[in-house]
Amino acid sequence: MKKLSARRVATVAAIGLTLGLVGATAPARAADITIKVLTPNYTDNMAAYYADLEKRFMADNPGIKVEHENVSWDEILVKGRTLISTKSYPDILNLNTFSEFAAEDLLYKASDLFDTNVLSDFVTAFRNNSKYNGVEYAVPDLASARMFFYNKQVLYSSGVSKVPTTWAEVTAAAKKIKRKYPKIYPIALPLGPEEAQGEFQIWAGGNGGRYFDEATKKWVINSKANVNTLKFLTSLVKAKLTQPNPAATNRTDAFKLFSQGKVAMINASVFFPSTLKDYKSKVDYGIAPFPHAPGKSSITLGVQDYFMAFKKPGNQDAVKKYLNFLYSPSNYAAFLKACGGFIPATKSASAAVDSSLLPFIKELPKAIFYPGTLGAWGTVAGAITTQIGGGVTKNPKKVLDAIQAKAVKAGVK
Repeated sequence: MKKLSARRVATVAAIGLTLGLVGATAPARAADITIKVLTPNYTDNMAAYYADLEKRFMADNPGIKVEHENVSWDEILVKGRTLISTKSYPDILNLNTFSEFAAEDLLYKASDLFDTNVLSDFVTAFRNNSKYNGVEYAVPDLASARMFFYNKQVLYSSGVSKVPTTWAEVTAAAKKIKRKYPKIYPIALPLGPEEAQGEFQIWAGGNGGRYFDEATKKWVINSKANVNTLKFLTSLVKAKLTQPNPAATNRTDAFKLFSQGKVAMINASVFFPSTLKDYKSKVDYGIAPFPHAPGKSSITLGVQDYFMAFKKPGNQDAVKKYLNFLYSPSNYAAFLKACGGFIPATKSASAAVDSSLLPFIKELPKAIFYPGTLGAWGTVAGAITTQIGGGVTKNPKKVLDAIQAKAVKAGVK
């Protein structure tokens, strides 16, 4: 083989170095992508959690940049749907509903994002509630259950000998509390737009009421059971056994009142003990199954939230890496800690839950769920949250009839 001159060698080396640099940098440029993540603020600890998580994620994945908005629940319920309606899709969304987006074929399947062994670690009941038309399009991030919280000192010093288990006992206890403590609201009834669909469902569920009938595949919002439930709640309001103006009271407002000793009884979620600690509350509280209607049985409302990823050109690898990073055992454990007192969505994390969660987990076999696997649920839930509070000051049946009409129009897609 003929040797190259020194000049040619230098020239070839220079060309090779240049090509090498191009070859080394081109993949990095090709892989460069920005993903947008939108999440709700479960607690004030979430911002710090995500800042740490994403700093480490981007260090491990230099070709991926994460732009993250962590906003209040009130804001995300509006902003999330506004972004989607204007086709300004986030890459990853954490929300309490997913099926309406799956119905529009906007989401990746869970199997597109996670390996089978990872998916198998999610609690089966929660996986089933993450399906649309039998296919998983989201993964649960956490779950909650509801129970009846009461102020021990206020309840028992009012002459109530046992925690109410029925609606009649709730009314009787509330009247005794009102007589003994006229400045304390016997029971909180938050029917404001933050969580009205949950507040009503926990009461209606204890009367056999549901939003959707799985057997007939029809909306049953104005059923006799639901109408009678709203009439009962109206009777509490008219007797001034609740806080003023329930339709304008959000759940967080009611939580603060209870934490301050200004409310004696309340429907609250599994994370409420953690919330009370955050509020530095001194209330000595008890927890019991939720009271039910005559002849019925106690239920709990099981609620889960979801992570979902929107199909956008070239983003699948990036969103897959992000979600798998978040759900790695140590990062997911930190997520649950930052969220504060929820039921874990994975079997492995459930094996080491705090003892304070055990009463709620015990209630899960009695749990009913929102019809969250229906594509129309987001629309219907919006109507419930904004309108059902008016039922305690207007004609209950007319209010439920109006919501039912919107649900029927939305369909069951």
